[in-house]
Amino acid sequence: MTEGYRKSVLPNGIRILTERMPHVRSVAVGVWVETGSRHEPEARGGVSHLIEHLVFKGTATRTAEAIARTMDLTDILLHPLFDAEELEREKSVVLQEIRMVEDTPDDVIHDLFAAQVWGDHPLGRPILGTRDLVTAYPREAIAAHFGEEYVPPQIIIAVAGNVTHEQVVDLFGRGFNGFEHGAHPRVAGAPRLAPGVNIVHKALEQVHLVMGFPGLPHAAPERYAMFLLNDVIGGSMSSRLFQEVRERQGLVYSIHSGAQAFADTGIAYVYAATDAQNFSKVLKSILKELRDLKKTGVTAEELKRAKDHLKGSLMLSLESTSSRMNRLAKHEMHLGSFLTIDAMLASIDGVKHEEVQALITEVIDEDRLALTTLGPLDRRNLPAELRN
Repeated sequence: MTEGYRKSVLPNGIRILTERMPHVRSVAVGVWVETGSRHEPEARGGVSHLIEHLVFKGTATRTAEAIARTMDLTDILLHPLFDAEELEREKSVVLQEIRMVEDTPDDVIHDLFAAQVWGDHPLGRPILGTRDLVTAYPREAIAAHFGEEYVPPQIIIAVAGNVTHEQVVDLFGRGFNGFEHGAHPRVAGAPRLAPGVNIVHKALEQVHLVMGFPGLPHAAPERYAMFLLNDVIGGSMSSRLFQEVRERQGLVYSIHSGAQAFADTGIAYVYAATDAQNFSKVLKSILKELRDLKKTGVTAEELKRAKDHLKGSLMLSLESTSSRMNRLAKHEMHLGSFLTIDAMLASIDGVKHEEVQALITEVIDEDRLALTTLGPLDRRNLPAELRN
Protein backbone atom coordinates (compact mmCIF):
# COMPACT_ATOMS: atom_id res chain seq x y z
CA MET A 1 0.00 0.00 0.00
CA THR A 2 1.34 3.41 -0.92
CA GLU A 3 0.79 6.49 1.23
CA GLY A 4 -0.86 8.37 -1.65
CA TYR A 5 -3.14 5.56 -2.90
CA ARG A 6 -6.74 5.12 -1.78
CA LYS A 7 -9.78 3.24 -3.06
CA SER A 8 -13.49 3.58 -2.35
CA VAL A 9 -16.58 1.97 -3.85
CA LEU A 10 -19.74 4.05 -4.26
CA PRO A 11 -23.06 2.42 -3.21
CA ASN A 12 -23.90 1.77 -6.88
CA GLY A 13 -20.63 -0.14 -7.48
CA ILE A 14 -18.47 2.52 -9.15
CA ARG A 15 -14.85 2.21 -7.98
CA ILE A 16 -12.91 5.38 -7.18
CA LEU A 17 -9.11 5.25 -7.09
CA THR A 18 -6.85 8.17 -6.24
CA GLU A 19 -3.14 8.79 -5.90
CA ARG A 20 -2.34 12.06 -4.15
CA MET A 21 0.66 13.97 -5.56
CA PRO A 22 0.92 17.13 -3.43
CA HIS A 23 4.10 18.31 -5.18
CA VAL A 24 2.34 18.92 -8.54
CA ARG A 25 -0.24 21.51 -9.57
CA SER A 26 -2.26 19.45 -12.03
CA VAL A 27 -4.80 16.64 -11.74
CA ALA A 28 -5.40 13.85 -14.27
CA VAL A 29 -8.89 12.32 -14.26
CA GLY A 30 -9.94 9.20 -16.14
CA VAL A 31 -13.31 7.49 -16.36
CA TRP A 32 -12.72 3.90 -17.43
CA VAL A 33 -15.32 1.33 -18.44
CA GLU A 34 -14.40 -2.37 -18.39
CA THR A 35 -15.82 -3.15 -21.79
CA GLY A 36 -14.61 -3.23 -25.36
CA SER A 37 -14.53 -5.12 -28.62
CA ARG A 38 -14.04 -8.53 -26.97
CA HIS A 39 -17.42 -8.07 -25.25
CA GLU A 40 -19.31 -7.35 -28.47
CA PRO A 41 -21.61 -9.96 -30.03
CA GLU A 42 -20.64 -10.61 -33.64
CA ALA A 43 -23.56 -8.53 -34.92
CA ARG A 44 -22.30 -5.54 -32.88
CA GLY A 45 -18.69 -5.60 -34.06
CA GLY A 46 -17.14 -2.12 -33.81
CA VAL A 47 -19.94 -0.65 -31.68
CA SER A 48 -17.65 0.18 -28.72
CA HIS A 49 -15.38 2.20 -30.99
CA LEU A 50 -18.36 4.01 -32.50
CA ILE A 51 -19.68 4.82 -29.01
CA GLU A 52 -16.26 6.29 -28.18
CA HIS A 53 -16.79 8.74 -31.04
CA LEU A 54 -20.40 9.53 -30.18
CA VAL A 55 -20.20 10.22 -26.44
CA PHE A 56 -18.34 13.47 -27.10
CA LYS A 57 -20.91 14.63 -29.65
CA GLY A 58 -23.51 15.83 -27.21
CA THR A 59 -25.65 14.90 -24.21
CA ALA A 60 -29.19 15.73 -23.19
CA THR A 61 -27.93 18.95 -21.58
CA ARG A 62 -24.73 19.81 -23.49
CA THR A 63 -23.63 20.23 -27.08
CA ALA A 64 -20.35 18.76 -28.32
CA GLU A 65 -18.80 22.23 -28.01
CA ALA A 66 -20.00 22.60 -24.42
CA ILE A 67 -18.57 19.17 -23.53
CA ALA A 68 -15.22 20.20 -25.01
CA ARG A 69 -15.28 23.33 -22.85
CA THR A 70 -16.55 21.97 -19.54
CA MET A 71 -15.70 18.23 -19.73
CA ASP A 72 -18.49 17.06 -17.39
CA LEU A 73 -17.61 13.36 -17.37
CA THR A 74 -20.69 12.23 -15.43
CA ASP A 75 -23.04 13.84 -18.00
CA ILE A 76 -21.38 11.87 -20.80
CA LEU A 77 -22.13 8.58 -19.06
CA LEU A 78 -25.55 9.48 -17.69
CA HIS A 79 -27.15 11.34 -20.59
CA PRO A 80 -25.52 10.52 -23.93
CA LEU A 81 -27.62 11.95 -26.73
CA PHE A 82 -26.65 9.66 -29.63
CA ASP A 83 -28.15 12.21 -32.01
CA ALA A 84 -29.23 10.64 -35.31
CA GLU A 85 -27.49 13.27 -37.46
CA GLU A 86 -24.29 13.03 -35.43
CA LEU A 87 -24.47 9.24 -35.71
CA GLU A 88 -24.44 9.39 -39.51
CA ARG A 89 -21.57 11.88 -39.45
CA GLU A 90 -19.51 9.72 -37.12
CA LYS A 91 -20.23 6.62 -39.19
CA SER A 92 -18.61 8.46 -42.09
CA VAL A 93 -15.61 9.33 -39.89
CA VAL A 94 -15.21 5.71 -38.78
CA LEU A 95 -15.46 4.48 -42.37
CA GLN A 96 -12.61 6.86 -43.24
CA GLU A 97 -10.67 5.43 -40.29
CA ILE A 98 -11.24 1.89 -41.57
CA ARG A 99 -9.98 2.93 -45.04
CA MET A 100 -6.93 4.56 -43.46
CA VAL A 101 -6.09 1.30 -41.65
CA GLU A 102 -6.59 -0.65 -44.88
CA ASP A 103 -4.01 1.64 -46.52
CA THR A 104 -1.50 1.05 -43.69
CA PRO A 105 0.07 -2.42 -44.06
CA ASP A 106 1.71 -2.44 -40.63
CA ASP A 107 -1.79 -2.00 -39.14
CA VAL A 108 -3.49 -4.47 -41.48
CA ILE A 109 -0.98 -7.23 -40.68
CA HIS A 110 -1.90 -7.13 -36.99
CA ASP A 111 -5.62 -7.40 -37.79
CA LEU A 112 -4.91 -10.33 -40.12
CA PHE A 113 -2.77 -12.01 -37.47
CA ALA A 114 -5.45 -11.56 -34.80
CA ALA A 115 -8.07 -13.06 -37.13
CA GLN A 116 -5.78 -16.02 -37.82
CA VAL A 117 -4.79 -16.87 -34.26
CA TRP A 118 -8.06 -16.12 -32.42
CA GLY A 119 -10.46 -17.33 -35.12
CA ASP A 120 -14.15 -16.79 -34.33
CA HIS A 121 -13.44 -15.39 -30.86
CA PRO A 122 -14.18 -11.62 -30.49
CA LEU A 123 -10.42 -11.00 -30.09
CA GLY A 124 -10.07 -12.05 -33.73
CA ARG A 125 -12.36 -9.32 -35.04
CA PRO A 126 -11.21 -5.80 -35.96
CA ILE A 127 -11.79 -3.23 -33.22
CA LEU A 128 -13.16 -0.77 -35.77
CA GLY A 129 -15.75 -3.25 -37.03
CA THR A 130 -16.53 -3.75 -40.72
CA ARG A 131 -17.86 -1.28 -43.27
CA ASP A 132 -21.17 -3.14 -43.56
CA LEU A 133 -21.77 -3.28 -39.80
CA VAL A 134 -20.81 0.34 -39.15
CA THR A 135 -22.95 1.59 -42.03
CA ALA A 136 -26.02 -0.34 -40.85
CA TYR A 137 -26.06 0.52 -37.11
CA PRO A 138 -29.37 2.12 -36.03
CA ARG A 139 -29.37 4.49 -33.06
CA GLU A 140 -31.39 1.96 -31.03
CA ALA A 141 -28.68 -0.73 -31.25
CA ILE A 142 -26.01 1.69 -30.06
CA ALA A 143 -28.15 2.93 -27.17
CA ALA A 144 -28.96 -0.66 -26.18
CA HIS A 145 -25.29 -1.68 -26.10
CA PHE A 146 -24.41 1.42 -24.11
CA GLY A 147 -27.15 0.67 -21.60
CA GLU A 148 -25.94 -2.92 -21.12
CA GLU A 149 -22.19 -2.29 -20.87
CA TYR A 150 -21.57 1.24 -19.54
CA VAL A 151 -22.90 0.50 -16.07
CA PRO A 152 -21.65 1.27 -12.51
CA PRO A 153 -20.09 -2.14 -11.65
CA GLN A 154 -17.89 -1.79 -14.75
CA ILE A 155 -16.87 1.85 -14.20
CA ILE A 156 -13.61 2.97 -12.61
CA ILE A 157 -12.79 6.59 -11.74
CA ALA A 158 -9.00 7.07 -11.57
CA VAL A 159 -7.53 10.38 -10.38
CA ALA A 160 -3.87 11.30 -9.84
CA GLY A 161 -2.50 14.68 -8.81
CA ASN A 162 -2.92 17.44 -6.25
CA VAL A 163 -6.32 16.45 -4.92
CA THR A 164 -7.66 14.60 -1.88
CA HIS A 165 -9.51 11.31 -2.02
CA GLU A 166 -12.42 12.86 -0.12
CA GLN A 167 -12.82 15.58 -2.74
CA VAL A 168 -12.99 13.04 -5.54
CA VAL A 169 -15.44 10.75 -3.74
CA ASP A 170 -17.69 13.69 -2.91
CA LEU A 171 -17.61 15.07 -6.45
CA PHE A 172 -18.39 11.81 -8.22
CA GLY A 173 -20.70 10.58 -5.49
CA ARG A 174 -22.93 13.58 -6.16
CA GLY A 175 -22.46 13.40 -9.93
CA PHE A 176 -23.49 9.73 -10.13
CA ASN A 177 -26.21 9.88 -7.47
CA GLY A 178 -29.19 7.83 -8.70
CA PHE A 179 -27.17 5.99 -11.38
CA GLU A 180 -28.19 2.39 -10.63
CA HIS A 181 -27.73 -0.45 -13.10
CA GLY A 182 -26.39 -3.98 -12.73
CA ALA A 183 -23.82 -5.59 -15.01
CA HIS A 184 -24.93 -7.61 -18.03
CA PRO A 185 -23.78 -11.26 -17.76
CA ARG A 186 -20.90 -12.32 -20.01
CA VAL A 187 -20.44 -15.86 -21.26
CA ALA A 188 -17.57 -15.66 -23.79
CA GLY A 189 -14.94 -18.30 -23.05
CA ALA A 190 -11.16 -17.93 -23.04
CA PRO A 191 -9.66 -17.94 -26.54
CA ARG A 192 -7.05 -20.44 -27.69
CA LEU A 193 -4.25 -19.46 -30.05
CA ALA A 194 -4.40 -21.40 -33.32
CA PRO A 195 -0.96 -22.20 -34.80
CA GLY A 196 -0.29 -22.24 -38.52
CA VAL A 197 0.83 -20.13 -41.49
CA ASN A 198 -1.28 -17.61 -43.39
CA ILE A 199 0.21 -16.03 -46.54
CA VAL A 200 -1.81 -13.02 -47.73
CA HIS A 201 -0.73 -11.82 -51.15
CA LYS A 202 -0.93 -8.09 -51.83
CA ALA A 203 0.94 -5.81 -54.23
CA LEU A 204 3.06 -3.85 -51.75
CA GLU A 205 6.61 -2.52 -51.72
CA GLN A 206 7.48 -4.66 -48.69
CA VAL A 207 6.50 -7.90 -47.03
CA HIS A 208 5.17 -7.50 -43.48
CA LEU A 209 5.22 -10.43 -41.09
CA VAL A 210 4.00 -11.21 -37.59
CA MET A 211 5.16 -14.39 -35.86
CA GLY A 212 3.61 -15.34 -32.54
CA PHE A 213 3.53 -17.90 -29.73
CA PRO A 214 1.10 -18.33 -26.80
CA GLY A 215 1.96 -15.80 -24.08
CA LEU A 216 0.69 -14.89 -20.62
CA PRO A 217 -2.44 -13.18 -19.21
CA HIS A 218 -2.21 -9.86 -17.36
CA ALA A 219 -1.99 -11.25 -13.84
CA ALA A 220 0.34 -14.19 -14.52
CA PRO A 221 2.99 -14.60 -11.79
CA GLU A 222 5.66 -14.80 -14.52
CA ARG A 223 4.67 -11.48 -16.13
CA TYR A 224 7.86 -9.66 -15.09
CA ALA A 225 9.97 -12.47 -16.52
CA MET A 226 7.96 -12.06 -19.75
CA PHE A 227 8.60 -8.30 -19.83
CA LEU A 228 12.33 -8.97 -19.50
CA LEU A 229 12.35 -11.78 -22.07
CA ASN A 230 10.56 -9.53 -24.54
CA ASP A 231 13.15 -6.81 -23.96
CA VAL A 232 15.95 -9.28 -24.75
CA ILE A 233 14.26 -10.65 -27.89
CA GLY A 234 13.20 -7.44 -29.61
CA GLY A 235 11.85 -4.91 -27.14
CA SER A 236 14.75 -2.45 -27.28
CA MET A 237 17.53 -1.19 -29.55
CA SER A 238 20.00 -3.46 -27.74
CA SER A 239 17.82 -6.55 -28.29
CA ARG A 240 18.95 -9.61 -30.21
CA LEU A 241 16.63 -9.13 -33.17
CA PHE A 242 17.32 -5.41 -33.58
CA GLN A 243 21.08 -5.86 -33.34
CA GLU A 244 21.30 -8.95 -35.59
CA VAL A 245 18.64 -8.44 -38.26
CA ARG A 246 18.76 -4.66 -38.58
CA GLU A 247 22.17 -3.49 -37.37
CA ARG A 248 24.46 -6.36 -38.46
CA GLN A 249 22.67 -7.67 -41.54
CA GLY A 250 20.81 -4.50 -42.60
CA LEU A 251 17.82 -6.56 -43.77
CA VAL A 252 15.06 -4.42 -42.22
CA TYR A 253 14.28 -0.92 -41.07
CA SER A 254 11.55 -2.01 -38.66
CA ILE A 255 11.69 -5.04 -36.38
CA HIS A 256 10.46 -5.48 -32.82
CA SER A 257 8.88 -7.96 -30.43
CA GLY A 258 5.94 -7.51 -28.08
CA ALA A 259 4.05 -9.24 -25.29
CA GLN A 260 0.30 -8.67 -25.62
CA ALA A 261 -1.72 -9.65 -22.56
CA PHE A 262 -5.46 -10.07 -21.97
CA ALA A 263 -7.47 -11.09 -18.91
CA ASP A 264 -7.31 -14.79 -19.70
CA THR A 265 -4.65 -15.25 -22.38
CA GLY A 266 -1.74 -13.59 -24.09
CA ILE A 267 0.62 -13.70 -27.03
CA ALA A 268 4.33 -13.12 -27.57
CA TYR A 269 5.06 -11.87 -31.09
CA VAL A 270 7.68 -10.53 -33.49
CA TYR A 271 6.93 -7.99 -36.23
CA ALA A 272 9.20 -7.14 -39.16
CA ALA A 273 8.97 -5.57 -42.62
CA THR A 274 11.43 -6.12 -45.47
CA ASP A 275 11.80 -6.31 -49.25
CA ALA A 276 10.38 -9.46 -50.85
CA GLN A 277 13.83 -10.66 -51.95
CA ASN A 278 15.06 -10.48 -48.33
CA PHE A 279 12.02 -12.10 -46.76
CA SER A 280 13.45 -15.61 -46.56
CA LYS A 281 16.68 -14.30 -44.99
CA VAL A 282 14.74 -12.27 -42.43
CA LEU A 283 12.49 -15.17 -41.46
CA LYS A 284 15.44 -17.54 -41.15
CA SER A 285 17.34 -14.96 -39.07
CA ILE A 286 14.40 -14.52 -36.68
CA LEU A 287 14.01 -18.27 -36.28
CA LYS A 288 17.77 -18.68 -35.76
CA GLU A 289 17.82 -16.03 -33.01
CA LEU A 290 14.84 -17.65 -31.26
CA ARG A 291 16.38 -21.12 -31.55
CA ASP A 292 19.73 -19.87 -30.27
CA LEU A 293 17.99 -18.20 -27.36
CA LYS A 294 16.19 -21.43 -26.52
CA LYS A 295 19.39 -23.45 -26.85
CA THR A 296 21.88 -21.23 -24.99
CA GLY A 297 19.61 -19.00 -22.91
CA VAL A 298 19.74 -15.39 -21.86
CA THR A 299 23.14 -14.16 -20.66
CA ALA A 300 23.60 -12.49 -17.28
CA GLU A 301 24.56 -9.27 -19.07
CA GLU A 302 21.42 -9.34 -21.23
CA LEU A 303 19.22 -9.86 -18.19
CA LYS A 304 20.88 -6.99 -16.30
CA ARG A 305 20.53 -4.69 -19.32
CA ALA A 306 16.86 -5.62 -19.70
CA LYS A 307 16.19 -4.96 -16.01
CA ASP A 308 17.88 -1.55 -16.20
CA HIS A 309 15.92 -0.63 -19.33
CA LEU A 310 12.60 -1.71 -17.85
CA LYS A 311 13.23 0.09 -14.55
CA GLY A 312 14.30 3.23 -16.38
CA SER A 313 11.11 3.29 -18.43
CA LEU A 314 9.07 2.79 -15.27
CA MET A 315 10.85 5.59 -13.42
CA LEU A 316 10.16 8.03 -16.25
CA SER A 317 6.44 7.48 -15.71
CA LEU A 318 6.76 8.99 -12.23
CA GLU A 319 6.93 12.43 -13.82
CA SER A 320 3.41 12.41 -15.28
CA THR A 321 0.02 12.64 -13.55
CA SER A 322 -1.64 11.13 -16.63
CA SER A 323 0.62 8.06 -16.59
CA ARG A 324 -0.03 7.57 -12.87
CA MET A 325 -3.77 7.87 -13.48
CA ASN A 326 -3.51 5.25 -16.22
CA ARG A 327 -1.54 2.98 -13.89
CA LEU A 328 -4.23 3.23 -11.19
CA ALA A 329 -6.96 2.09 -13.57
CA LYS A 330 -4.97 -0.62 -15.32
CA HIS A 331 -3.80 -2.18 -12.06
CA GLU A 332 -7.41 -2.30 -10.86
CA MET A 333 -8.66 -3.85 -14.10
CA HIS A 334 -5.79 -6.26 -14.65
CA LEU A 335 -4.79 -7.19 -11.10
CA GLY A 336 -7.66 -6.12 -8.86
CA SER A 337 -5.12 -4.33 -6.65
CA PHE A 338 -2.45 -1.61 -6.75
CA LEU A 339 1.32 -1.93 -6.85
CA THR A 340 3.59 0.95 -5.91
CA ILE A 341 6.50 1.93 -8.11
CA ASP A 342 8.84 0.53 -5.43
CA ALA A 343 6.99 -2.80 -5.47
CA MET A 344 7.19 -2.97 -9.27
CA LEU A 345 10.91 -2.12 -9.26
CA ALA A 346 11.47 -4.82 -6.64
CA SER A 347 9.52 -7.33 -8.75
CA ILE A 348 11.71 -6.56 -11.77
CA ASP A 349 14.90 -6.87 -9.72
CA GLY A 350 13.63 -10.07 -8.14
CA VAL A 351 13.24 -12.02 -11.41
CA LYS A 352 15.77 -14.85 -11.34
CA HIS A 353 17.77 -16.04 -14.31
CA GLU A 354 16.22 -19.50 -14.12
CA GLU A 355 12.70 -18.01 -14.27
CA VAL A 356 13.45 -16.37 -17.60
CA GLN A 357 15.04 -19.62 -18.82
CA ALA A 358 11.91 -21.58 -17.88
CA LEU A 359 9.72 -19.07 -19.71
CA ILE A 360 11.85 -19.36 -22.87
CA THR A 361 11.28 -23.11 -22.87
CA GLU A 362 7.55 -22.65 -22.36
CA VAL A 363 6.94 -19.84 -24.85
CA ILE A 364 9.27 -20.54 -27.79
CA ASP A 365 7.54 -23.68 -28.99
CA GLU A 366 7.59 -24.03 -32.79
CA ASP A 367 4.78 -26.58 -32.67
CA ARG A 368 2.56 -23.68 -31.53
CA LEU A 369 4.03 -21.04 -33.86
CA ALA A 370 1.64 -18.81 -35.81
CA LEU A 371 2.86 -16.79 -38.80
CA THR A 372 1.03 -14.22 -40.93
CA THR A 373 2.58 -12.42 -43.89
CA LEU A 374 1.22 -9.60 -46.06
CA GLY A 375 2.87 -8.62 -49.33
CA PRO A 376 4.16 -9.82 -52.71
CA LEU A 377 5.12 -13.44 -51.97
CA ASP A 378 3.72 -16.96 -51.73
CA ARG A 379 4.44 -20.16 -49.79
CA ARG A 380 7.46 -20.96 -51.98
CA ASN A 381 9.31 -18.15 -50.17
CA LEU A 382 8.92 -19.92 -46.82
CA PRO A 383 11.56 -22.16 -45.25
CA ALA A 384 10.77 -25.82 -45.97
CA GLU A 385 9.69 -26.56 -42.37
CA LEU A 386 6.92 -23.93 -42.54
CA ARG A 387 5.47 -24.73 -45.97
CA ASN A 388 3.04 -27.44 -44.81
